[in-house]
Amino acid sequence: MASEPVDAGWRVALVIKDAIHRYGIDGMLRATALTASSRHLGFGGQDIRGCDGKGLDIVLAAAADLESEHIRDAVRELCGRGPGLLLLLDGPDSLDAPWIATCGAKGFLDWSALEPRTLADAVSDVMAGKFYVSAGLAQRLVTRAGQVSPSGPPQRIPAGAALTARELQVLRLIADGLSNKQVSRRLLISEHGVKRLVGSILAKLNCPNRTLAVVRAKDNGLLAA
Repeated sequence: MASEPVDAGWRVALVIKDAIHRYGIDGMLRATALTASSRHLGFGGQDIRGCDGKGLDIVLAAAADLESEHIRDAVRELCGRGPGLLLLLDGPDSLDAPWIATCGAKGFLDWSALEPRTLADAVSDVMAGKFYVSAGLAQRLVTRAGQVSPSGPPQRIPAGAALTARELQVLRLIADGLSNKQVSRRLLISEHGVKRLVGSILAKLNCPNRTLAVVRAKDNGLLAA
């Protein structure tokens, strides 16, 4: 069960280009009766950068609208000033976008299953410091990865697939939102070497992408401090 909100008034900024979707989300937020305010940010880098982030708890953005690196950087800068980022996805295939693992998102929601209660749970968890993945999206992800049958529980990572110390270093940096290039600079190794390590991590964890690898590693306690 999701945690209760930190206080009785969430402050949410929306970065959603489609006006119908944007106002629909705004209505859902108000339906939770737990949102103090929602702010529609203009869809442009300068508009987003013009928001100082003060008083904001959450930035809720549509992943499909962040394909532009210019917009992504503006959202990343905004979230770097405090608010957590929740991404709305069109399905698990959206997680294959190369920028998803480095965008710093604190949770993922599936457009197809979005409703006020789900939205409230997601914001509550993010505000409590938890990583949120909507149930339907998580099940579709692990099913696609071949980890479970559609009705079965996720399997634990087998002992024989233990990550090396270097692979754990890389995985922790990926979880912190670093790109391959940033990881290579941090660890003083080549970017090709980082790609090889990431490939090994995905193979050992039986994950199709970096994002699911981070989620599965957290579930299995591999990223515990």
